[in-house]
Amino acid sequence: MTPIAATIIDDEPDAGQLLKNLLNDFSAVQVKHVFTDAFKALDVVIMEQTPLIFLDVEMPEITGIEFIKQLHKFSPGTKVVFVTAFKSYALEAIQNSAFDFITKPVAKEDLRRVVYKIAAASQTNIEPKTIENNSRLLLKTTEGHHYVSTDDIVLLEADGNYTSLMLKDEKRLLSSINLGRIFEQIPNEQFIRISRKHIINKKYLTFMNFCKKYCLVANNGNEYRLEVSVKMKDLREELK
Repeated sequence: MTPIAATIIDDEPDAGQLLKNLLNDFSAVQVKHVFTDAFKALDVVIMEQTPLIFLDVEMPEITGIEFIKQLHKFSPGTKVVFVTAFKSYALEAIQNSAFDFITKPVAKEDLRRVVYKIAAASQTNIEPKTIENNSRLLLKTTEGHHYVSTDDIVLLEADGNYTSLMLKDEKRLLSSINLGRIFEQIPNEQFIRISRKHIINKKYLTFMNFCKKYCLVANNGNEYRLEVSVKMKDLREELK
């Protein structure tokens, strides 16, 4: 089984490092990031569509409850495990679709239970790939099922838990698959995510302003200006 990528978010550095050390004993989970800044973490986990987060509740920038509400707007498939010293948050965590809840100080037995639960859920929720022959995307839309050539997709735009696709013939499709899950299935060498809201096809990209953080996408004589919120250094690397 491939380890599940995990991110730890806790404003106390020692607490985050301790949890990472405990998780290192479980082969089913691999910690990729440990953040003390919740807002920075939110941008990263949404862009990466991180499958698993261990999240503190009481943090100075944003509470864990507020964090999960923002997260699930753009990455509803991410599993969140709250890690807090306050048992009183358990009900609110459940009401906000938390995957599980662990109290501090974290006991190895509680962590083992959660890791096994996560591993079992990952095995039962594997979705079939939607790319056929690396060139056609099978999309479930409001009209039915569409087979779309990836070359014909100009851009993709998040619309809540849905995704709006603009095609080169200017037709729009509304898919019930969220933007993050579609991004997992399309060719990385062809598409690039420029923000939480937009993914663009590189072949339609005509201009990039790295200073003012916007780009232009052109198709059929029409030009679309889109904001860029990813790190410009990373974007330069992807566009090489």
